[in-house]
Amino acid sequence: MRIALDARTVYWPTRRGTGKNLVDLYTHVAKARPNWQINAFHRLDESLPDVLPFSNIHPQQIEMRGDRFNNWERLRLPYAAWRGEADVLHCPANTCPSWMPIKTLVTIHDLIPLDSGVSTPQTRYFHQCVVHACGHAAGIITPSLYTRNRLVRQFNADPHRITVNPWAPDSQTNYISETEAAPVLDRYAIDQPYVLHFGAAAKRKNTCRVIEAWAMLNPRLRKRWQLVVIGLDDKTLDQAKNQVACLGITEHVNLNGFADEADLPALLSSAKILAFTSLSEGFGLPILDAWKTQTAVLTSDVTSLPEVAGDTAELVDPFDTGTIASGLTRLMKDRFYRQQCIAKGLDRLQNYTWEATTQRYLQAVEKAVEQKISLRQAA
Repeated sequence: MRIALDARTVYWPTRRGTGKNLVDLYTHVAKARPNWQINAFHRLDESLPDVLPFSNIHPQQIEMRGDRFNNWERLRLPYAAWRGEADVLHCPANTCPSWMPIKTLVTIHDLIPLDSGVSTPQTRYFHQCVVHACGHAAGIITPSLYTRNRLVRQFNADPHRITVNPWAPDSQTNYISETEAAPVLDRYAIDQPYVLHFGAAAKRKNTCRVIEAWAMLNPRLRKRWQLVVIGLDDKTLDQAKNQVACLGITEHVNLNGFADEADLPALLSSAKILAFTSLSEGFGLPILDAWKTQTAVLTSDVTSLPEVAGDTAELVDPFDTGTIASGLTRLMKDRFYRQQCIAKGLDRLQNYTWEATTQRYLQAVEKAVEQKISLRQAA
């Protein structure tokens, strides 16, 4: 088997969720199928990080002059895959080429860009890619039933060509003891029990409501805890500081910019609670990472999040600030309940392993290669 992989997210200098997941996935693929050859196409012209050091994975830089209108992805990538005689091209980050000279497998994590109701060149391109994938790809991979059902309902995708393949937790995220975590906590000025929230400028991450909910807590409870928010860009950080000041809760809210990736295991392990109350997610990897670091989870009861969390978390309506505050109060006051949630999470984590994710992926590749394609236009 010869796979062509769009590996731009793998070799991007600031690798984020999709890139990190692909490193874990293809590490297991390389080990499970040592006879498979994987050409990892990227665009960097500098020395690459040694993230996939396997003899059957070959990083290949391809470029094109005057790249406009996403033509690297639309034309240059599939041409390189075809010239390399790949059996299948894997496009792992929601978008795909408009020209598919070989069997193509597309991973669609979510449809979040289409939910804003705002038409931009980026959202129009995303919509075009989803339509094209549903009509022409040999197979689609998605991490949740929630996204799978939306693809079938909204884009008339063939359910038989969709593989639901949940992710597993980040292999670099492990439980860190209090002693080991102490230097990291010192750097972030954390000296109380705390609730951790991954903040963002995107409204769907719900940072403003989490801060509002914190202000609604009983003051005697709140003063014994910190709300630690990480991941804010400069503009959002300034806005959050103003919000916290206006609410009069500056003393017990710890706002931070982007955290070093190496600090995340310690920050998660030492947190008593992860507040992950997104308005929309295609999967919800932080829930798995919290289980792995033995942290209780507060999460939303919408989109894919209850599918992932099951009965292991305190589920709340993310649009209702009062409900978020009530959920926080329950977890903060009830240590026994937190421990129950952690125990259930560790048990449920057994359903989310890289071995299982890899096996489902291998089956999806083999099915795509064997698939007899009848091209059609998606509705």
